[in-house]
Amino acid sequence: MNLKQLRYFLAVAEEGQMTAAAKRLHVAQPPLSYQIKQLEQELGVTLFNRLPQGVTVTAAGKLLVGYAQQLTQLSATAENKVRALAHGITGTINLGTVSSSAGVIPNPALRKWLQQHADVQLSVTEGNTYELLDDLHKRLLDVAVLRTPFNGQHLVCRYFPSERMAAVLPKQYTQFTHRRQLRLSDLAPLPLIKYRRFNELFHVAFLEAGLTPHYLMTCDDARTAMHWASRQLGVALVPRSLAETYDGGDVLIRSLADHRFETHLALVTTNEALETPLVAGFMAQFEQARPLDNFH
Repeated sequence: MNLKQLRYFLAVAEEGQMTAAAKRLHVAQPPLSYQIKQLEQELGVTLFNRLPQGVTVTAAGKLLVGYAQQLTQLSATAENKVRALAHGITGTINLGTVSSSAGVIPNPALRKWLQQHADVQLSVTEGNTYELLDDLHKRLLDVAVLRTPFNGQHLVCRYFPSERMAAVLPKQYTQFTHRRQLRLSDLAPLPLIKYRRFNELFHVAFLEAGLTPHYLMTCDDARTAMHWASRQLGVALVPRSLAETYDGGDVLIRSLADHRFETHLALVTTNEALETPLVAGFMAQFEQARPLDNFH
């Protein structure tokens, strides 16, 4: 099993047709089919169900897809990092971002750095904090923007200024028009749309206040919570910077009065990644612009 076979396998799995995959890979179909058969023979499994209209991935093939994606991505990352280490000014930075980071990054510091490094590309991966942490430790990412809380052990972390969580309300809740902050007692009877990242935080807060909240939905993407609130379906509980970024003028944004509802975004990398000139230069630019509090 080699990288060429894995790239061919992924192309067929994603396209669902040998012809389309061959066109995408800029190869003839017979060599592509041969490589897939060789891979199947080597593994001793059938990876695709051959049908008149195309192919479908077997159970064994579905298992291989995840590993193949990681291996091919790691190969590309290794190639980029070796080149970047040699030159220090060119290459690709693999950047992970959480959905709730849109209000903070990209920012002027990042724009300035990219303008000064025209030969550098960003490869952005979106996911939740735990997924991105895993990718950092696997060396699939160089840098990630994560949201607290998370385990920062063995990581280099710089934190953006803290921000308050906010309630994003449909404008039909006119009783809150002239309020600047909302209490838990205000929120409990409302249909709440909760960002899963803060499950434990809200559970403990309502429990300690002796209140039983009404949760309409829990989701993994803070932007989804905002979208549902803007459609007048419920009250989204999200970081304020994200709420303000995606505010279309059709909702009310009110901070939560309880001071425990504060959160931070952090720019995070590993000590190993920081040894490469490209990543070190990227982190140094943010340090000079001081958009974050401090290293930990």
